[in-house]
Order: sequence, then C-alpha cells, then structure tokens
Amino acid sequence: MYDLIMGNKQGVGHSVPTSPIKITSLFINALFDINLNFSSRETFSFRDGGTERLKDHVTHADLQLAFILFRCCNTYGYLELTNRKAIYRRLELEFEVPISEGQFYVAIEKFIAHQLIQTEKSADGDTRYRLNYFMNTKKNTIGHYVLFHPFVFSKAFHELTLAEKKLIISAYTQTSGSSHKVITRNLKQKFGSFKHVQFSGLLLFLHKTQRSHVSSLLDNLKSIVVPVSHMTRTHLFECSELQKATIGYKAVLKFNPEFLISVKKEDPTSYFKPIDACAIFTKFYAFLKREADAYGVGDVLADREIANRLVKSLRFSSKRLIRYGLHELKSYVKTKGSIPRNPEFFIKDQITERFNDLLSDVLTKTAAHEFVRFPETKEEDVKERYFSFSYAAAKSKLGVKKLRARLTEVVDDLSNRYPIKAWEKADYGAPPESYPYQELASYINLDYVKEQAVSQKVDPFYYADLEYNASIAIRNKDPKHVEEWIIGEISRLPKSPGQRALPYNFRLEKYIFSDIIS
Repeated sequence: MYDLIMGNKQGVGHSVPTSPIKITSLFINALFDINLNFSSRETFSFRDGGTERLKDHVTHADLQLAFILFRCCNTYGYLELTNRKAIYRRLELEFEVPISEGQFYVAIEKFIAHQLIQTEKSADGDTRYRLNYFMNTKKNTIGHYVLFHPFVFSKAFHELTLAEKKLIISAYTQTSGSSHKVITRNLKQKFGSFKHVQFSGLLLFLHKTQRSHVSSLLDNLKSIVVPVSHMTRTHLFECSELQKATIGYKAVLKFNPEFLISVKKEDPTSYFKPIDACAIFTKFYAFLKREADAYGVGDVLADREIANRLVKSLRFSSKRLIRYGLHELKSYVKTKGSIPRNPEFFIKDQITERFNDLLSDVLTKTAAHEFVRFPETKEEDVKERYFSFSYAAAKSKLGVKKLRARLTEVVDDLSNRYPIKAWEKADYGAPPESYPYQELASYINLDYVKEQAVSQKVDPFYYADLEYNASIAIRNKDPKHVEEWIIGEISRLPKSPGQRALPYNFRLEKYIFSDIIS
C-alpha cells in the first residue's frame, strides 16, 4: 500500500517501487546527538589535505546515509560486506536527488567517528559494518522502530531546508505511526537540561535564534503536499503552528493520518534489503554461473542465498580450483542423483582439499616448510601455522605455477638474508637430563643416533617422532633392531641445513603475500 513508484533510478529505469524505510528511534536519537558539541566547531577532513568539515553537525548527507544504511543492513543491523561503492550505488537508486559520492564518504567517516557504525570481523573473516543503536540487547530483538514514508527519498523532501527535514524526522519518530498523537515542542527547554539534542528546545535543535524563524518554518510545513498512493496526494500535516504556552511558545504538530504508517502490524524483518555478494561481485558471479552451467550444475545457483554464500566463499579461489570443485559436484550429482544439502560446503571442501594437496607438493619442491612453520615446534602449533599459510595462499589467488615461482624466489632470498646456525646434538630429541632420554639410552646408543642425525642435517622437528616411536618399540622389540631401524629412518627424514636467525615475529604469509591480500 505504501510502496510508490518514484522518479528515482529504480522507478524510472526499472519500474521498481520504493518501500517505506524502517529505522530505530535509538539511532535517530544518536544521529541528532551528533550536534551535542556543535558549538565547539571542531572540524575533520576525510583525507589528508582535504576540505575541513564540521564534525559535530548533522547535514543533508547524514540524513540520506542514515536511511540507506538501514535499507542495506540485515535484520541484525549488519552490513555484511563493507563495500562503500555498492552502498552508494544503492543510495543512487533510491533517492530522487542523491548526494554526491564525496559527501557520502565524508558522512561515513563522521558516522564512524561518532560510533553510529563500526567495523568488525564476521565469522568467515570478512570485514562488515555494524549499526549501533539497532538491537535491544536485553531482548536480542530490533529496538523500537518507526516506518518512514517513501517521501523521504523524494526530490520534494530533498529541497526542504535542513531544519525542516530534522523537525519532520524528529516529530515523525515521536509520533511512531499513531494517527491520534499530537506533538508539542517548546522553543526552549524549561529546565535547561535534556537527554537528547532533539528534545533540547526547537531553537537549539534547529539552530534558530528567533521565534519568528520557527514560526516561518512551521508555516512552510503546512504547504507540503506528499503522495500517499500512486493516485493520491495530500498535505503532510493537519496542524503545524506556533501556540502560546504556559511559559513562552510551543510548536504544535499533527501529521495527516493518511501519511502515517503504523508499525503494530508490520513484520519487524520487512523492508531490509541487504546488498548481497552477487550484486557486488558481479563479474565473479557471472563467471561462477557460466562455469556451473557448463558443468551441468547450474541449479546450485538458483537459490540466491546459496549463490551469495558461494560467491563470498569462492571469490578468493583460483579459477582452476573452482572448476575442479564444480567437476566434483557434477560427479556427486551423477552418483547420488541430487545436489548435496549444503552445496557451498561441499564445493569449498573439495577445493580446500585439492589446494592443500597441491600446496604441500609445492612446499616440498621449494623447501619452504622450514619457513612456513616458523617459529613453532609443537605439532598443534605447527598445524595452525600451516593452516594460516594455506588460507593466505588461497586468498592470494595465485596459480600453482606462480605460487611455486614466488616461493622459490622467496626461499632463495631468505636463505641469503638470514644466517644459519648449524644443528647441534642438543637440538635433537629429548635432553640428556630427561627421563625419556635416559630410558631410551639404557637400551640403544642414543648419542650415536643423534650424531648420525647431525651429520645428515636432518630437520630436528621430524626427528622427534623417531625417538618417541623407538621408546614404544623398545618394550617389545630387540634393542639392536630398534637402533638399526631408527638409523635407517634418519636418512629418509627431510633435511634442513640448520636453524635460521629469523625474527621471532616472522610469518611467511605476511612476507610473501602482503602486497596481494593487504
């Protein structure tokens, strides 16, 4: 009923109606509270050497940004992908007279500075925006909200003065969709104290100095006519005037009931239209769809939610690996007769497994294992280092050939830059004073075994497992056979010339991929 075809891009170009916009009263309070320190005239610049802007001042751009953020967020107040360009493109679609891109970026920085929004990491590692003043944290539900008429996206609303816009938004929020509610605002706060700026008195809130200024503003509001349907237009206010109060004057406002949208019967999850990954990464989505169709599994992208998850999770993978994952999905469908319940996880697992196999081969051929696991020696910590490196390597989207070439170059460079301290007997296995050493040494010539490891420059990390396995085998096997076995196994272990004097905070993935994934 309240959706309107407007003169914006989505209306003119695609005949897509503009819906009302849901926004919480908590956020409106915080938005107007930007003006708390307006008198300080503090400024900030979006970039070094850029135009100085007032930090504590609500602008036309701030109002448009507030509305579009609530349009683009999900039902928990998150914008899952912090793609500012995509948010601005949505703003251009919905507003009949959109602000400039420069104004948009300045407003974003101001919102961050005032903690109206903040950036954080999501569970999948992506950076996202969180809208503060959105959730009722006690009930874990959306806070008290109001539904603004699509009029706020119109050219007519854009052409109003900033003071008129602020008063309409503030009064509409206080009305909360009730057709019987009359809003009264004093020109000055009676007791000189207030919780939020919008209730500080109209002179202060609207940055006016004279009663006549407010009176003139209210007269202008009387003449505003807005569309309430595709065929009907009506006055915005039934009443908009200045009246004598007990002390001084007060503004009296009553919206036309035809303009108001009640929130009582509305689904609290409606009106949010998050920007999805398919709309942001259009070229990659087109590639994914084309390849899926080629492998006969195009149906996997029919569900937009699944398609979005696939785009988000696969966009860091190489095209070759994506094709491999789709090939495996095709084989699964051929065998099972249906698509797996969670196709995005199936494809991702296949790609990850294949990539790790290829990466392990590359690390072996380039002798990079030493640098990948540094500085860890414990098995679980080493696994974590390999996982971190694998994730960064996958995210870099380098092909296997380029990855091998880069690793070869980096290993050579690191080998030249950092000196090597030759391995000593003390670097291998348990120390002489430990019980495991003394127990095993009572059966075999453990010092001779370690001397063999030193002479062959075996990597001590891999040698440790030999001693552990020998200490178990010695309980049931002939010690002489165990000693022969361990010496024979030493020659098969990976070699390493010694311990490098790498900085303790060295991480190979940061060293090799920083220029790609930073």
